[in-house]
Amino acid sequence: MSQILYAEKNNHKTQPNPIRTRDRQTFNIDAYRARVSKYLDPQREENRIFFEALDFAYELHYGQFRKSGAPYISHPCSVVEIMIRELGFRDPTLLCAALLHDVVEDVPSIRIDHIRDRFGDAVTELVDGCTKLARTQMDRASLKDLTHSKIFLTASRRLGVLIIKLSDRLHNLRTLHFLPMSKRQRIAQETLEVYAPIAGRFNMFSLKRELYHLALSYLYPRKSKKILQQIKEARNWPQVVEIEERLQKAFQDAGYRATIRPRPKGLGSYYDPLKRTLSTDFPENYVDFAIILDSQEVLSCYGALGVVCTTFPPIPRTIRDFIANPKSNGYQSLHVRIHLEGQNFLVKIRTPEMDYWAAYGIVGEWDSQTPMTDEHWQDVSELLRSIGEYGGAGAQRKALIKLSAAEEIFVYSPKGDIYFLPRESTVLDFAYKIHSDLGDHCAGAMVNNEWADPWHTLKDGDTVEVVTSTEHVDVDPSLEELCKTPKARTAINRQLQRKRSHHALDVGRQILSQELARHGISTGVLHEENAGLMLELLNVKDLAELYVRIGQDMLSPSLIVYYLAPPAQKQKKERESINSRAPHRHQILIHELDRAIHKFARCCNPFPGQDHLVATISERGITFHHESCKDIHERYSLEPQQLFDVVWDNSADWPNSMVFVIQVHHETVSSLLPELSHVSNDIQIEKIESYEEKPEKPQVQVQATLKNHGEAAELFKALPKGRISVEHYGRKAEIDNTIQKTKPRPGET
Repeated sequence: MSQILYAEKNNHKTQPNPIRTRDRQTFNIDAYRARVSKYLDPQREENRIFFEALDFAYELHYGQFRKSGAPYISHPCSVVEIMIRELGFRDPTLLCAALLHDVVEDVPSIRIDHIRDRFGDAVTELVDGCTKLARTQMDRASLKDLTHSKIFLTASRRLGVLIIKLSDRLHNLRTLHFLPMSKRQRIAQETLEVYAPIAGRFNMFSLKRELYHLALSYLYPRKSKKILQQIKEARNWPQVVEIEERLQKAFQDAGYRATIRPRPKGLGSYYDPLKRTLSTDFPENYVDFAIILDSQEVLSCYGALGVVCTTFPPIPRTIRDFIANPKSNGYQSLHVRIHLEGQNFLVKIRTPEMDYWAAYGIVGEWDSQTPMTDEHWQDVSELLRSIGEYGGAGAQRKALIKLSAAEEIFVYSPKGDIYFLPRESTVLDFAYKIHSDLGDHCAGAMVNNEWADPWHTLKDGDTVEVVTSTEHVDVDPSLEELCKTPKARTAINRQLQRKRSHHALDVGRQILSQELARHGISTGVLHEENAGLMLELLNVKDLAELYVRIGQDMLSPSLIVYYLAPPAQKQKKERESINSRAPHRHQILIHELDRAIHKFARCCNPFPGQDHLVATISERGITFHHESCKDIHERYSLEPQQLFDVVWDNSADWPNSMVFVIQVHHETVSSLLPELSHVSNDIQIEKIESYEEKPEKPQVQVQATLKNHGEAAELFKALPKGRISVEHYGRKAEIDNTIQKTKPRPGET
């Protein structure tokens, strides 16, 4: 078996060569077994699974090499040593999975079932959670995002997946210099966006600090060297030395035994994730002081705070009590900021137990005699599940990870329960924090006994009482951006996807009905036996899913006709397609407008109710273009059958009146008013404002409330042709959200 595995693996990994002959002998498995045996007694029954996995992994990875030339087995073994020696893990099941985390991915002859048969379900789930997805038909970015989703979803059930992935990433970064520059940059950037923030969220301080340090050193080699030199010098700044000496004397005089530990901020504190740059201006303070008392008595921390504040008067309103109100990740300390000679410094006061938690976070609780509390584990699991289940773009999932590690505010429920949320969180964030159902039905809240809308931004110390509606809150894309918690964003995104799928079902039914009618086929054929066979062949659950896929341009209606049409009609269809010069275009009937679904393209600036428009469809909804728009052919390379004629339903009013914010270019208010005086009195023009960035390019912004497609067509026809664009549109609340978030400017979506 070893020879077969050796041959298969050498086809997959680097072939051995004469230069590496000696390298193959550099990994001494007996020496490694002896090192690990100091922490895991091989004679104990529960540890035998680990040593069996060691032999198994050594055999499977035999003949494989890393880019450095080292035997590949050295990598999983190093990951295990990081977990044992640096993070303090002794769980043999977790360490067994760490040894095997690459075998399914890197050994063609091994499948996940082999791991289950030999090592059981727990190890298998951990290994499977660490294994990258492999779908060759997907682009790299989408595949990477799906892999992240899988990691977080599995980690929400088995947190060990995340521990292994973080340790794996740390070892890869420590050996990153052997890889090509492009791959170094990609891995380092992914570390900043995914792994380092999530390590910070779970308070794994040393791991987070080194991940940031290594990743930023590869991404910004010159800047990082300068900043690292500043970090090195900061420890000996005169102000730092003075604070340390004065605090030591003050605690001695007060009779407290304490360790004063100055610690310069790590490289990660100088990184701005929004601007993606390193800057010495980014940290609020450059050096922290940790005061670790020689006592586990919590009350002594408050006495120590008094010593600090009488020695250095605190900066007003900077005392934070994370002992009485621990952070959501379990962190406890008293914080106070002080000022000396033009510099701010943060002082943290803790017991030894709190200091251990501050260094190891969730890892420390993992290996303790008492397991994590149900409430704490539920918070951890819910956060990971929210990130994993997020249905938006990959970049937005990374934004969720950053938000999860953001600085926190605290708010109260009417009963006095305290809740921690990221800064700038909304009422909706608070509602979802308490319960998903409460968020789904949140109509607003009484904040400090005053009414506030769901998108109202909360502040430290607010008391919030959520007011619910019997109906689900009708969400829009701006709400997702306004919310700051992963749970709220994921829930809103899920509702947006549900709304888009429901709309796609209607569009798909329209398109398929037209295609069937064009070929003289009754829609009754969809309920016959052949239709069931077709659905099975296409791997589609039912007709509803079939309509959704057609309505999202994921299935061609002509393919459905091919499967369902009698042979004679198939031949006729083939002859028609050969003889036809102009492909047939289907129609889409637009009943109403919803900005979660309907978008007006910026390339050609169409407007609602306009004639000669075409639409494109996707998972995100419908986009309108002028029929003559060049971009739909030149930029997007769309086939004729991917375009649909737009038909506006003028038979009834929209379910909700819509507010349109329209930009009119090269016009002034005075020149525009005569044109608007001719529109119907039913059209409510709320506001007309002039924007003149340059005198030679005047612009006017018009805000109007419309009830149907007819009013829309009338208003837009009254405005100068070729000089108008829909800046924003939506229900009044949606527009208020958008304007609150971003003040509209000319030419901006």
